[in-house]
Amino acid sequence: MRPGSNNDLVYCLRILEAIGKIKLYSSGYTDPFDFFEADDQKDFNASLLQLLHIGEQANRFSEETKQIYDAVPWQRIKAFRNIVAHDYIGVDKLIVFETIQVRLPQLKQQIEQIIRDLLLKKVFDPAEYQLSKESRYYKHIDFDTIV
Repeated sequence: MRPGSNNDLVYCLRILEAIGKIKLYSSGYTDPFDFFEADDQKDFNASLLQLLHIGEQANRFSEETKQIYDAVPWQRIKAFRNIVAHDYIGVDKLIVFETIQVRLPQLKQQIEQIIRDLLLKKVFDPAEYQLSKESRYYKHIDFDTIV
């Protein structure tokens, strides 16, 4: 099996969409406790749901893609997803905020690079990618930063 199989493009796009939503929910906050308390915790809780979704999608990537792109912290993403899913109330607000502010921009760049590489290598279908760009589902993705 080659890298990028098993719908890896879809998983990349879903992660980028989740990151875009988290960016929207967390914009304007510089203090993790303000972020946690704001709007009856709606932005914080919405962001946690998207972080959980990122973990779900990251876990679905083909093993080949995970091996080739081993700089992506696949195991850490999965572990964080498990913490959010199984200890929702006990999630450390500082770690969540740091993840959003520091780790997600890094992950965004890594996922965008996977898309660029696998489109260039013709592993990902350019027609499918183009359809994705036109989809209303992916309205929080800045496709201009990808290709």
